[in-house]
Amino acid sequence: MRELLGRLRRWASSWRSDLLVAAIVVGWALVYLSLIARPEDRRWTVLVFALPYAAALGVRRRWPVAAAGVACVALATVWPLGLAPTFSGPLALPFYWTPFLLAYSLGAYAGFAVGLAGAVLLAACLQLAGAGVFNPLGEMLTVGPWLAGRVVLSRRRMTEQLQARNDELRVEQERFALESVRYERARIARELHDIVAHCLSVMVVQASAGQRVGAADRDGVADALESVAEAAAQAQTEIGRLVELLSGGPAAAPPPRLPMVDELVRRASDTGLAVNCRFAGSCDRLAPAASEAAYRVVQEALTNALKHAPGAPVDITVRSQGAEVAVDVVNAAPRQRLSGLERSGGSFGLAGMRDRVAACGGSLTCGPTAAGGWQVSALLPADPG
Repeated sequence: MRELLGRLRRWASSWRSDLLVAAIVVGWALVYLSLIARPEDRRWTVLVFALPYAAALGVRRRWPVAAAGVACVALATVWPLGLAPTFSGPLALPFYWTPFLLAYSLGAYAGFAVGLAGAVLLAACLQLAGAGVFNPLGEMLTVGPWLAGRVVLSRRRMTEQLQARNDELRVEQERFALESVRYERARIARELHDIVAHCLSVMVVQASAGQRVGAADRDGVADALESVAEAAAQAQTEIGRLVELLSGGPAAAPPPRLPMVDELVRRASDTGLAVNCRFAGSCDRLAPAASEAAYRVVQEALTNALKHAPGAPVDITVRSQGAEVAVDVVNAAPRQRLSGLERSGGSFGLAGMRDRVAACGGSLTCGPTAAGGWQVSALLPADPG
């Protein structure tokens, strides 16, 4: 039933319904001539009036002003042709469909001034066709439909604006969804890089050290294997935490914070890297997210030192600086032969550090030093609470 009503509504709003109404008007004129009009009436004059009068209905949607003009001309010929008594009779009511529909079209499809002028002109021509007797039906058939057409026009424009806005919102939602997916992929890649890169670098360095020591130093081999096991356990713990976060469940372990930098320094020192870490001032005033970002900055800087500057000493300084906390990691130029780790990774480290620090409202700078080393400096806002 709903589908049938929808089809009827679409058909009524198309030009086919206008042609049907025009055919009814012409057919009624022919019936009126053959059955009702007296033999002494000039029947051809009725056709001269009825044909253009009905034809105006066929183009009322596309050219409403022109259609109203044709109808006005046809109405103006009613009195000169002597058709006023015939036109104003009770059986001539189907002829009034034309001004009604034309006035509505002037309101719904034409401009305000032109449509109003056309409706007034239609009303005046209806009065002229009524044998000079004032008939309020003319105003009712023109002004009322014109006002209804203006209301429909305003609603149609509002609907079009809402549709355009909905289209814009749909496009924005699609873009937002794609951007969210891209951001989430970048975040996962950054987390995996932070977890895997450091731990694997430590494992590779310690495994290489164990191979070099060999059977000559069993204690050294045991220490290297213990460091490898610790790095693997840390990677497993952090990957488990990442999986829990991505699945929406509670984290299996709390995220690493700035006070855990000492563990990073110990593990890096076990690989043979000379690391010096110094805290100055109230460095515990960071929010949890900023504290984790500071930890990741130190972790990535130590990873890069292991990969790109083997054997170079590293200085880590964490100090309170007014309403901010500064984290500086500086390594000297490499002092040993490169191990091949520098070719690993996908350049996610520096970008990940910048994203983390920027998300906390801080800033990050990194670049080579005058002595040929590398420096990473992060400035993070302290927690006002």
